[in-house]
Amino acid sequence: MAEINLDILRQPTGDRDVTQIYTDLRLDLKLEFTRNSQLEKENEVRDIVADNNVNAIRNAFISLLTTSPGDKILNPKFGINFGDMLFLPVTEIRADSIGKRIIETVEKFEPRIKLINLFIVPVIEKQEYIVEFVYSIPRFNKERLNLKGTLSRTGFYV
Repeated sequence: MAEINLDILRQPTGDRDVTQIYTDLRLDLKLEFTRNSQLEKENEVRDIVADNNVNAIRNAFISLLTTSPGDKILNPKFGINFGDMLFLPVTEIRADSIGKRIIETVEKFEPRIKLINLFIVPVIEKQEYIVEFVYSIPRFNKERLNLKGTLSRTGFYV
């Protein structure tokens, strides 16, 4: 009789870093080389880097801001639906409605973050918005963090 061994279902044993609560892969690939032996001096490529705790939550926050509903197949409601607001002329009133939509979406999909302030400044000449978030992560000492970027027809850029 055949036996199926599902080791992936077993709880991990051994030493685990208890200070590491959240882990996420970095949003972009970073090419790093290390020397794995002083005698052979072969390059070892390390291109996938993980972020932990506060940086992992920051990655998830940026992912939320750069994703439109329907982009993630397994979670089709995830993301911010700006609709055609970014294709219409940049105005102060539109900046307010974009801000309200961002606040609603962050409260819905990212409960680990508490928004303290959200500043959206329309730059009419460039047809873009400068967006600055002041937020805290209550799990990690409620330290104030900043995230600043531009929002235009092509997306959100940090």
